[in-house]
Amino acid sequence: MAFLKLFHGRASPDEQLTTWGEDGPIFGPYPYFHHTYLADIKFDEVECHELVIIEGLVFYDGMYYGDWSIFDGPPEGSDAGLIADFVPELARHS
Repeated sequence: MAFLKLFHGRASPDEQLTTWGEDGPIFGPYPYFHHTYLADIKFDEVECHELVIIEGLVFYDGMYYGDWSIFDGPPEGSDAGLIADFVPELARHS
């Protein structure tokens, strides 16, 4: 089963970071993550979860993440505390 980790977060797409940025949540385990044309990341066959990509950044919960990793888990060490339930409402970009 796969996990998706979001990191290198910022509050807006044009924010100039002077540090690595914010760590985001880790979603999983899911059977797959599907990335389409730098437009979205879909996962969960039943719920059809979706993260949108805005200006090359993944949007979730008011943050824009410049990096993401898909890995076979479970997460270890400090990453174990970043596992979060996916909330579809937090993935909607207005």
